[in-house]
Amino acid sequence: MSGEIIQELQTFLISAFWGMLLVFYYDFFRLIREMKKHTGFMTAVEDIVFCLGSGCLIFSVFYSYSQGEVRAFVLLGMGCGAALFNWGISPYSRGIVLFFYRKIKMALKKAGKHSTINNKNHAKDGKHE
Repeated sequence: MSGEIIQELQTFLISAFWGMLLVFYYDFFRLIREMKKHTGFMTAVEDIVFCLGSGCLIFSVFYSYSQGEVRAFVLLGMGCGAALFNWGISPYSRGIVLFFYRKIKMALKKAGKHSTINNKNHAKDGKHE
């Protein structure tokens, strides 16, 4: 293979990695939404933050690996990497994080119910410890 083809293949694989990273970044926002329900406004703000961050990352990939030129194989690589991560790894990683989140949340609720400091009116009652 010629050196140019090898360089394009390397750029394709690097852009696939960055596509995976974009989905990982979006998973962060998805997890936050699943852990705590948001208003429509907060969801819009999170989407804007994601789009700005993604745009900067995509711009830097084009600038770094294809001399600033928009090339189809770079976009295809990012798309393939994003799809691979979104449908392959993401459901399992999000499931694991949510599983542990729910277990910790349940344990904290149980600990709060069994706590000796349940009465919030200690100062009103004149009780000082």
